[in-house]
Amino acid sequence: MDELDVNERRRSPRVMLPEDEECSLQLRTRVRLLDISLSGALVETELPLPIGAKGQLRFALAGSTYAPTVQIRRRAGSQARELNLGTVFTSMDDTSRRRLEDFLRKATP
Repeated sequence: MDELDVNERRRSPRVMLPEDEECSLQLRTRVRLLDISLSGALVETELPLPIGAKGQLRFALAGSTYAPTVQIRRRAGSQARELNLGTVFTSMDDTSRRRLEDFLRKATP
């Protein structure tokens, strides 16, 4: 038995996949909702996330809960705020959209 065999922990060999194979990694991270509009939100994240990433943003606002699907469109702010991300809502149920419209209407002077 040589040194390579001692350090090998796999029980079966790995196989390389074609580059066009697509997969996703589901992860959860805490975000802070900084501002919101009918089309999207600005969030501050704990982890750097890539532009184009999609996910579900879950939050409560004025007694209502929301879980729209979002896509990260841009980094917002300076280097000191590189974890501020501009998102766009890609889908939201009709009830949540109406609640958000009501909230925004009341919040806008």
